[in-house]
Amino acid sequence: MLRKNLGIDIGTKQISIYSMEEGLLLHEPSVAAVDIDTNEVIEAGTPALRLVEANPDRLRLCWPVWDPIVKSADILSSMLRLLFRRAIGRTVLRPQVMISIPCDLTEAQTNALEDAVLSAGASRVHLLEAPLCAALGVGLDFSSPVGQLVVHVGASRTEVAMIFIGEMVTHLTVPVGGVDFDSAIIEYMRKRHEIFIGKRTAEQIKLRIGTIAKSAQEKHLDVKGRSMKTKEPRIVTLSSKEMLGALTEPLTSILDAIISVIEQTGDDMRADIARGGVVLTGGALLSGMDQFLDEVMGLRIRLAANAETAAVEGAAVALSRL
Repeated sequence: MLRKNLGIDIGTKQISIYSMEEGLLLHEPSVAAVDIDTNEVIEAGTPALRLVEANPDRLRLCWPVWDPIVKSADILSSMLRLLFRRAIGRTVLRPQVMISIPCDLTEAQTNALEDAVLSAGASRVHLLEAPLCAALGVGLDFSSPVGQLVVHVGASRTEVAMIFIGEMVTHLTVPVGGVDFDSAIIEYMRKRHEIFIGKRTAEQIKLRIGTIAKSAQEKHLDVKGRSMKTKEPRIVTLSSKEMLGALTEPLTSILDAIISVIEQTGDDMRADIARGGVVLTGGALLSGMDQFLDEVMGLRIRLAANAETAAVEGAAVALSRL
């Protein structure tokens, strides 16, 4: 049996595994069900969510990726071992992997990640920054001497990179992503409508009516929360047109990061951006984000057709070119 070569994107909320030969092998939550008493990983991914929901007194959820990665390396390794087996089955030859990583990982986090993946069953581990993986995943030409701007929006961070002949000339990471969009909606509901909602409700609002395009058809959603005044359940009808106001703060942070990277590039590359525009990728992109940035910045914004899987596909491409 031939050794498998895998691209992996281990995000804060989701993990994806991709093979050039077989396509997307796995796309599940990057979570483990852990025994409260023994700290043993019982299950991983989607089944872990169901298992903990059914056994809350015996099990807890652990999301071991990135920020606490050094402390949770053993849990991460056990989680990955289960997910590898689910994606590729049992193999004699251990897979070689390329991992899409954030640009701002510390050396300690990088070492802990490599050790965890090797312990999970990989034969060799390569690492490549997420913007470069995403650029490869959407088919940008690394041999062309043209500056290309990529904005990659994840669950916990957004990475903006100016790429020239396969190298990041300038890049900036801001700690703003899908989780912050949810938090902004929670805060908006508290201030504007005076009701408390949970993270799951906020995520549903974002997914169902969370468009920030001014030209989008208006939608409405009945949202159930708890009144701040009476503490009783209360239903509020929320409009999609409110979303831009609700999400102003995190969107401003992302916009500032894009402008900062553009300002740090030379005149030639700024001219390249003016001609070629900006490529948007990532699993936490808001609906209408391309139109919003187009209207605000006056640049051509291209939303990648494979935005959610661009990084993991690009990791597999990078591995195939080694």
